[in-house]
Amino acid sequence: MLTVLSMLTSPARAIPPFLENEPVTEVIVSAPYVDVHTGPGRGYPVFHVVEFGQTLKLIKRRTGWVKIETGRGKQGWVRISDLDRLETQSGETIAIRQPDARDFRASRVHLGFSTGQFGGASTLGLTLGYRFTANLSAEVRATQAVGDYSNSQTFQVAAKHQPFPDWKISPYFAMGAGINSTAPNATIIAAEDRNDTAMLAAVGASMYLSRRFVLRAEYTNHYLLTSREENQEVNEWKLGIDVFF
Repeated sequence: MLTVLSMLTSPARAIPPFLENEPVTEVIVSAPYVDVHTGPGRGYPVFHVVEFGQTLKLIKRRTGWVKIETGRGKQGWVRISDLDRLETQSGETIAIRQPDARDFRASRVHLGFSTGQFGGASTLGLTLGYRFTANLSAEVRATQAVGDYSNSQTFQVAAKHQPFPDWKISPYFAMGAGINSTAPNATIIAAEDRNDTAMLAAVGASMYLSRRFVLRAEYTNHYLLTSREENQEVNEWKLGIDVFF
């Protein structure tokens, strides 16, 4: 397995996260062989094998995968865990940084799945987010709630502010608006379906787990602007996982 080395603790040099605007790095494979895949994932087939002593150019990294170019000009992807022994042309030992929280903070897009309670009803939620800066994100949220007396669907757009993005457990605040559609259970209550404007104010915290996964807990207050004499407040709590890309 790859041993992650730091410049502060070892003479081995840590490779930066292979951005396209950075110069490629040329290394020599010291392992018996390395499988080259057509894409950054185990589901992509192996189309080439790089053997001991051959030269590789490291182009960029995507989570646990590195895009490489062989000495014969073939480009593909290899797992970081397969690159356990590399050397530079001068014989210097080299180590590739494993994915960690820095990759999460640098990511732009995340997809989240959650479960919880919405006014006493069980919920399943889906979130798609885009990070503009380290502190500010925008999210599209969809929630399906199933209760004893009615079912509801909520679709909202929210702005999320994360004041301390570098903390391991990082709090955040969110505000937004959307639509809540409620369908009463006709077998219990004879009532009409209704669509209400749904404002939201949320507070939560996210905690980096590993690789590309983040645990997220949130409490949200929904303020429904109804056509009836009184508006309605519904409290929601949820726990979920965000996957970043």
